[in-house]
Amino acid sequence: MSSDFPCQFVTLPNGVTLAYMESGQGDPIVWIHGMGAYRETFHHLFEEQPVPGQYLALDLPGFGHSGHLPQRHRLVDYAEAIVGFLDAVGLPRATLIGHSFGGMVAGETVARFPDRVRGVVFVSSAGWFFPENALSPTPYEWVNRIGIWITGMNFFGGQMMKALGVNPDTLSRGDRRRFQWGWRHAYEMARMGTFYDSPNFCDRVVASGRPLAAIHGSRDLLFPLARVEAAIDERFPLKVIDGAGHVPFFSHPEAFTTALRACVQHLFQDPHNDTE
Repeated sequence: MSSDFPCQFVTLPNGVTLAYMESGQGDPIVWIHGMGAYRETFHHLFEEQPVPGQYLALDLPGFGHSGHLPQRHRLVDYAEAIVGFLDAVGLPRATLIGHSFGGMVAGETVARFPDRVRGVVFVSSAGWFFPENALSPTPYEWVNRIGIWITGMNFFGGQMMKALGVNPDTLSRGDRRRFQWGWRHAYEMARMGTFYDSPNFCDRVVASGRPLAAIHGSRDLLFPLARVEAAIDERFPLKVIDGAGHVPFFSHPEAFTTALRACVQHLFQDPHNDTE
């Protein structure tokens, strides 16, 4: 039977309301979703708890049940939202696990606010370079909203999942519904324009001095492995999941769990990561 993780809310100093869910106890781990997703993307990971800890997942501003700023968000706005969320739930710092665009947000957060981050695990992360084979929005938000709704239909959504390396037939009905709901409620995606840019992303996250690790699929369509390897250049551990696409925690769950445990162990053993 699927667990229920109630939706809770906090309000940031700028007035934006963030939705989140939580489960478990121990060292806090904040899960950050990617573009076109929301907190429930991690539902099965919250049920399984592949690594111990207090799990928290929020809807980024402009996604899911969260509010948004009047103007288009900047990358720094997302980083400030993560820190504001930590303040609101009373956490001095946390480990961040970011998927896709969520990895980019996690990286921007650790680069700007290293004292609030215990370490980062980048999962199929954006940021290293501009994504390949990504959908390009039009200049018109209303057109983009229609396009998002249409591509969220079962047929088109299934084709998109296959392109990202996930067989939709292997997903539970609940997970299929969560993917569709998150995609159709990605309001910021409709008005974002060109995908976010973060010059010298890897240099900046490494300069934070916090322990880092990454997980990446060998068949990631958006961020090809060879380019990711070149960007990271062995400056921190990169766990490769053979045959996985852009969403390895769905397509290759066992291999992802193994890689995640190794990454989290690295974060906690890194000499830069004190336990105070």
